[in-house]
Amino acid sequence: MNNNEENENREINTGDGNYNERIQGDYIQQQGNFGVGVNKGTIINNPPSKESFKPIKYIPKFGSDNFVGRKDELIKIHDKFSETNNKVAISSVSGMGGVGKTELATQYARRYEDDYPGGICWLNVRDTNLAAEIIQFVQLKMGLKIPQKDIQENPLTLEEQVAWCWQNWQPPEGLVLVILDDVTNLEGFADLLPSFERFRVLVTTRLRDIDTNIEEISLDVLSPEEALELFKKLIGERKVNKEFYSAQELCKWLGYLPLGIELVGRYIKKKPPHFTLKKMLEQLQEQRLHQDAMNPQQKGLRTAQLGVLDAFELSWKELNPTTREFAALLSLFAANIFEWEWVESMSKSLNWDESDVGVAIEEVYQRNLVQSLEYEDASYYQIHPLIREFLQTKLKASAQINEFKQVFTSTFIQIAQTILETTTLEDIKSVTNAIPHLTEVAENHLDALSDENLIWVFIGLARFYEGQGLYALAEPWKLQCLSTVRERLGENHPHVAASLNNLAALYHSQGRYEAAEPLYIQALELSKQLQGVNHPDVAASLNNLALLYKSQGRYEAAEPLYIQALELSKQLQGVNHPDVAMSLNNLALLYDSQGRYEAAEPLYIQALELSKQLLGENHPHVAMSLNNLAELYYSQGRYEAAEPLYIQALEILERVLDANHPHLVKCRGNLEDLRVKQGTVDS
Repeated sequence: MNNNEENENREINTGDGNYNERIQGDYIQQQGNFGVGVNKGTIINNPPSKESFKPIKYIPKFGSDNFVGRKDELIKIHDKFSETNNKVAISSVSGMGGVGKTELATQYARRYEDDYPGGICWLNVRDTNLAAEIIQFVQLKMGLKIPQKDIQENPLTLEEQVAWCWQNWQPPEGLVLVILDDVTNLEGFADLLPSFERFRVLVTTRLRDIDTNIEEISLDVLSPEEALELFKKLIGERKVNKEFYSAQELCKWLGYLPLGIELVGRYIKKKPPHFTLKKMLEQLQEQRLHQDAMNPQQKGLRTAQLGVLDAFELSWKELNPTTREFAALLSLFAANIFEWEWVESMSKSLNWDESDVGVAIEEVYQRNLVQSLEYEDASYYQIHPLIREFLQTKLKASAQINEFKQVFTSTFIQIAQTILETTTLEDIKSVTNAIPHLTEVAENHLDALSDENLIWVFIGLARFYEGQGLYALAEPWKLQCLSTVRERLGENHPHVAASLNNLAALYHSQGRYEAAEPLYIQALELSKQLQGVNHPDVAASLNNLALLYKSQGRYEAAEPLYIQALELSKQLQGVNHPDVAMSLNNLALLYDSQGRYEAAEPLYIQALELSKQLLGENHPHVAMSLNNLAELYYSQGRYEAAEPLYIQALEILERVLDANHPHLVKCRGNLEDLRVKQGTVDS
């Protein structure tokens, strides 16, 4: 083990709460990752242990009690999955919205759960990046750390990281069912599917002919008999038999689409017993005439979709005004699950009465305008994509649309600001559900963001992906951040300097030094111009440029910049500040890399004591400082001095980090290497 080389990437990030410090932390992003480099390269040769691993059976949807028909489709799917021929068996369930694709996939997974001892992986991939979804599932559900580099230290592409996930799936044996729900983007889709015989992939999509190697099962609307059966389950067999002809006509009017029948069934259930099916049909017909007069362009919709729209409009008219506004607000969420606490937060910001909100969610749920989901001991909601489209037309007509968009974006900007530049798997897991909605803000609601908050939507998204090593997914957000702030705020704005730095940090993390250097220099000069030479942003830029030069082995160029950054931080922040501890550590690392151990040691000790004082004894940065000082002693052959420091660092990290976190893995490896060197354990 080359200890000095391993020290190269052990810089300490600051992560305190205010704006400038958070941006600074982003400047030295990834370089603060403890034990990057050698450890990441060797993961490929050290796959997860093949010890007993309880399979993950992740099916977030329970399946409807009103499921009818589709027996032939269920059998056909299973038959196809029984045919291997050394190839992956993949079936596609396709059709228009509301036809029951997701429900069929749910029923299949529940019915044949025992046939997949290797686990069940359900991914909602509508308008998301499939590679990211796969990697996050493996990291968050299985606790595996995905390598970022191969054994030659070359960065792994997203496709290679996904291939690693399939290859190292846990448990290592047994058939695995992978459900990709609501695929909307086919770019690179086939390259991300597993190529191992043990996987069965079930795709739901509205698209046709998605791949020549994928067997498609065309899912159409229900048959008239199946539609009546579903109607009976919803409103009762007696009521259907009593008005059998009207029931038939209702199902026909709704185009035999399950979603439309569900909406009408829920509508009828809310009516008194004397309400007739004939009356229901008359109301739908009147609604159609009204819709045709008001919106003649909707005549292009298919019969089934028109039926859903009719049913939706009738339900909408019976909602009270507060519930209508509440439902319109919900349409801002992406077509993914959302947490109730987010809705509560927005409702409070709008000064809505808590009891009115309770009535509103009950009404929209009872009328099937939202779906309730429960998994991992928590409750979530989701809106069917087709219903969401209808609700968005109501939002556009609302007098409160701007206010709604502001509280919606504000909620997710607050979440974005909690995403730190150095993240654990637990941190990632805590914000994963918010990412589709934060993406919705970035793609469709930038107009609702203030100039101050504009940068945060992009910082949050980039940090989320960078924290998982998904640099290819982080880069577009950083590029968009730079272009967006320039377009809105002009060239001479602190957010432009921050965006330049953050993009440079990404390139730096990838070893793209030639791309990073001019961006760092531009950011430094712009910060000096806008903030003056005595500003924390200038200190951060000096530190980052020095870090880049150090990474390139340009030590003589790095040293004066590190010293300037240290002195400026002391002057601006005082001697007792995390930025000072960071600068002390970084300068010590530089001297350590040069073999100037006598100069490095007192700086390491100062950084350690200051980190303890400011952050407490059980902070990861304290553990990093302990490890770095131990590495110095190791390099000098002072093994007895190094060992207790390694032990202290390891004990802290075991308390505060996930068992598979790279910091913890690396520290454990450092201690083992030391003991091998001492001859106390076998190599």
